[in-house]
Amino acid sequence: MSAGLLSESLVETFRLTLDGEEHIVPIAAGETLLQAALAAGIDVPHSCTQGRCGSCMSLLRNGEVSMASTRALSPRSKEQGYVLACQSRPSSSTQIWLDFDL
Repeated sequence: MSAGLLSESLVETFRLTLDGEEHIVPIAAGETLLQAALAAGIDVPHSCTQGRCGSCMSLLRNGEVSMASTRALSPRSKEQGYVLACQSRPSSSTQIWLDFDL
């Protein structure tokens, strides 16, 4: 990844579904989806923030993310589109929709 991509955000906001409510969450360059949601005051499920516990597992309904660690996800969960919000950062300019209402 080039230095230019690290300093610029690929997306400015993302859609988040939690407890039946829709949120549009601003996200800064380099932030994980979990960090952005917490900064926006949304009480999303989380615990370790290291990709080990799976508390922040959510369904990526749209968009593309890269994850630094996927330890808490089974191969089947990954195939089904589940991600760890604490490890997920936008990896394209496609609009992201993260759904915690599993």
